Amino acid sequence: MTSEIYAFRLTACRELMESHPESLVIRQQVEALEEALPDKPGIAVSFCRTLIETTCKTILIDRGLTPDGAWEAPKLIAETTKYLHLGIHDDGQADPTLRSGAEKLVRGVNSIIDGVVEIRNAHGSAAHGADAYAPMLDVRYAELLARATDAVVGLLFKTHLNGAEKAPMTRLRYGSFKDFDEWIDSDFGPFIVLETPLVASESLFRTDLNSYRTALIEYIAERDATRTSLIKLLRLRYA
Repeated sequence: MTSEIYAFRLTACRELMESHPESLVIRQQVEALEEALPDKPGIAVSFCRTLIETTCKTILIDRGLTPDGAWEAPKLIAETTKYLHLGIHDDGQADPTLRSGAEKLVRGVNSIIDGVVEIRNAHGSAAHGADAYAPMLDVRYAELLARATDAVVGLLFKTHLNGAEKAPMTRLRYGSFKDFDEWIDSDFGPFIVLETPLVASESLFRTDLNSYRTALIEYIAERDATRTSLIKLLRLRYA
């Protein structure tokens, strides 16, 4: 009977990587963390903190902010959550109950990160001054931290991307606004250059980002205005 091969996977991170294949730094960290389990739990724990910090820095830079190089995970998560607008419905209305729950969720995220940092500092491969004969961290704790990290990264980045649908970020990624791209492509192209088909939306993004951004802002404004009018109409009809 052939024994099963252990293959640890970060589900949320993998989903994000598929949506954003150009995020090579995160891909490298995710793959290194996955490959470290179950045989190298200390390395896995070290990459948990690194992955959280990279995610927070990416979100802040996307939104036009420059994170301080001295900020570590707890400070980065605190600054990042300020800009994620947790507890807001799709129509822009704040829900007190949803906000309260979201704030508790954020506190839970902070607790997870504190645990990651504490165990990483004591047992991670980069822990300072570790005894050469110190016992290895139990792989169960490393896997628990890895799954918690996956949940944190998924929550932060998905909330970040959902917010980007309402207001374009400072740093855009092609493919983040599929409805907008499809809207362009339905009216223009594809164009054939030297027997190579060029997609209109991607060509505009690669060659004139400012024009792409301007058109995107107008598209979102018109879409949101239509959505708001429809919501008001439905509320009046069924009030």
